[in-house]
Amino acid sequence: MEVNGRSVVDPQSFQFVDSSPVKPLGLVNSIHTGMEEAAGIIFFVLIIGGTFGILTTTGAIEALIVTLSRKLKNQEKWLIPIMMFFFAMGGSLMGMAEETIPYIAVMIPLAVALGFDVITGAVIVLVGASVGFTSAIMNPFTVGVAQGIAELPTFSGAGFRIGVFAVMYLVSVGFVYRYAMKVKRDRSLGFFGGFEGTNADELLRSDVVLTTRHKWILICFLINFLVLAFQFGDGISNIFIPTSGYFMAGLALAGIPWSRWMKWILPLIVAQYAIAVVAVVVAQLIGYGPF
Repeated sequence: MEVNGRSVVDPQSFQFVDSSPVKPLGLVNSIHTGMEEAAGIIFFVLIIGGTFGILTTTGAIEALIVTLSRKLKNQEKWLIPIMMFFFAMGGSLMGMAEETIPYIAVMIPLAVALGFDVITGAVIVLVGASVGFTSAIMNPFTVGVAQGIAELPTFSGAGFRIGVFAVMYLVSVGFVYRYAMKVKRDRSLGFFGGFEGTNADELLRSDVVLTTRHKWILICFLINFLVLAFQFGDGISNIFIPTSGYFMAGLALAGIPWSRWMKWILPLIVAQYAIAVVAVVVAQLIGYGPF
């Protein structure tokens, strides 16, 4: 039934119907029919993914991360909030998840060299991206697709999600920062794997430079994404369930045992789920949506 221009389910319309099995030819035709009916969503995902692939190939993101790391070399206390914010925005605006794996190899040696440990370097990337992916201010792969299916204005209700993002970001940064400072004061509390003795100067003595070309690429991407935004609960679990491919790949790259990770991350997971539950309750109480 139509309500305010949207197709919604009529709660009084339930009834049992006779079984109508799909025939073999109908099964084949359903693939084409489904692709045709969902063409808008399919092309949306392909275009966003292709755009991010092009952005990565230019080296602009790698140059930005290395440049930020160089500037923060002697201000290690700012490394955690700034870099986690960077990855959180990537997860929230671009749906970054698997794409963050290569940057773990950059952040871990840097974190160790600045007096932290392997876990600190890994969680800056993994937890940072997870916070953004979970709150999903304008995540095209979750909010964008779901709102398209629900016939809601794309990226509507972003104000509430920004509030959730802010709370989750602050709680996560506080959790990681508290642990990192403990390790910095007493290195016996940290986990180092094969990265003990890493030197920040050697790490940052690379040829990667944020050129004017890179800056223009990043500016153009940001402008295009903002234009797109005006036009149109699995995030948390992705950083602790062992069936999450990108997450397990990240742990393997960092050399962190899953059992060690679970012992460390469990309090933060509980806190994030608590925030999510409160957010859902508040959304219900204030009548959040439809838009």
